[in-house]
Amino acid sequence: MPEVSKIGQSVYCITEKTPENGGEVNAYLVTGTRKAVLIDSLMYDRSLYDTVKKLTSLPVEVILTHGHLDHAGAGLFEFHEAGVMIYISEKDFIFFRDKSPHGLKKEYFTPLLDTQIFDLGETHLETIMLKGHTPGSCVFLEREKQLLFTGDSIGAGVFWMQVPFSLPLREFKKNLLALWDQVKDMHKLMIHPGHRNQSPIQLYLSFLADTILTTDKIIDGEWIGRDVETALSETQIIRCKSTSYNLITDYCYNPENM
Repeated sequence: MPEVSKIGQSVYCITEKTPENGGEVNAYLVTGTRKAVLIDSLMYDRSLYDTVKKLTSLPVEVILTHGHLDHAGAGLFEFHEAGVMIYISEKDFIFFRDKSPHGLKKEYFTPLLDTQIFDLGETHLETIMLKGHTPGSCVFLEREKQLLFTGDSIGAGVFWMQVPFSLPLREFKKNLLALWDQVKDMHKLMIHPGHRNQSPIQLYLSFLADTILTTDKIIDGEWIGRDVETALSETQIIRCKSTSYNLITDYCYNPENM
């Protein structure tokens, strides 16, 4: 069973321990007065639907930050079987082209649109596309409460921009700057990433600024990372570069995908 902690008035963090991803992956349940949304769906856990129904009696929808297996996990089966709407960017349907290793099919999903708003009643989550980590990566912003749920687009210190289907860093930077324009005056903004354990502290607006700076320095060639290898599986090893800055501990990138 996943671990549950309440991290805000209407926000629960649901954590699964995994052998991958630094040992943890997070989903978030956000509740309003008339419905709730689950942001991401962990990796292997199949009890997530039951966990959510114990936390709220409100109608629930699922919204996914991207299509990687640790965020669009096996727990989606139970939501699909229960008739729950599951939203993801159509750009990330590539991860379900021939069914995912979890057995998920693209037919399970409803396309998620840029600027789409989920009105929960007194809580409103706005979809902002942040393509980079994957072609369909997005974040969800609650403007009034100044909450930003980022999946892996803005990691908790670890960025994987070297993986298959990740976009060139210049395009990622353009999308980061567009997000910055949306949130730059939200000085109490709290960032909730997909792997909270990778950061020792809560992340705020300054972390987004550091992400933009790091991306810019890599593109300009001012910062050249060290050579590293990252394992996508036991048989798939990727050689790439990695640099760090402040709370960004491991920004991996492909120097040929700038």
